[in-house]
Amino acid sequence: MKIVVFISQIVNPQVKLQGVDYFDSSRVNEDDLIINPYGKNAIEGALKLKEILGADVTAVCSKGLKPNKALREAIAMGCDNAIEVADETFYTEDPLILAKIYTNILEKIEEFDLVLLGVEEQSTSSYATAAMLAEKLNLPSVLYAEEIEIQGDKLRVGHVLEGGRKIVEMPMKGIISCSDSQFFIPRYTTMKGILNAKRAEIPIWNAADIGVSASVVGEEAASLKQISLSNIVIEKESFIIKEGEPEEQVDKLLAKLKEDGVKLGV
Repeated sequence: MKIVVFISQIVNPQVKLQGVDYFDSSRVNEDDLIINPYGKNAIEGALKLKEILGADVTAVCSKGLKPNKALREAIAMGCDNAIEVADETFYTEDPLILAKIYTNILEKIEEFDLVLLGVEEQSTSSYATAAMLAEKLNLPSVLYAEEIEIQGDKLRVGHVLEGGRKIVEMPMKGIISCSDSQFFIPRYTTMKGILNAKRAEIPIWNAADIGVSASVVGEEAASLKQISLSNIVIEKESFIIKEGEPEEQVDKLLAKLKEDGVKLGV
């Protein structure tokens, strides 16, 4: 069985960068870059299947300032192979264009069974890429998966519905987007994995290698374009009551909350 895992690299949300140039490479240290946490969930799902089925797992990254760093971490976690797909013409903020890029990557890989990716592309806040990819490949898909179980020559996948949970059965060849569940909690890297990652040769493919042009995957082809990107600044006001008896302080607090329009009770 051959599994392909698509991951992306983002700036660690804990890094405090200000301004609209949040993803400006000149302001980001390599240590500030991490694998999208949902992508790590997908890696974990692939590795669990690898342990049971002896599958071959290939990690692919086409989104990030330094994809090579993310891919070496994927190998350190247990992936067998990694491919970096980078081209300055790629406009990956549009989920449809990203699905086109992924489709061409898979066509170049040729032999694959299962494709896993995170439920959310965190840098674009888009949940649609997996569904679009499945449509382009004409393959069955399960979105928001919580766990994967092997049943003979099929997979039984539990996934989230609004207000509930559903279990479906699907063939081994298909698309699964992995959510943030107990089943997909990522494992730590091992010393053996880290050494393997350092020695690994990671090929780099560009747009020509996967057979796409800027007219198809560039910004001009995008139907969804990013207009701005900035941090949200939340201003907080402190209101301290120091004087009066406890009962008086409560009355003052309730009066202040009412003044600020805070609804209390039913």
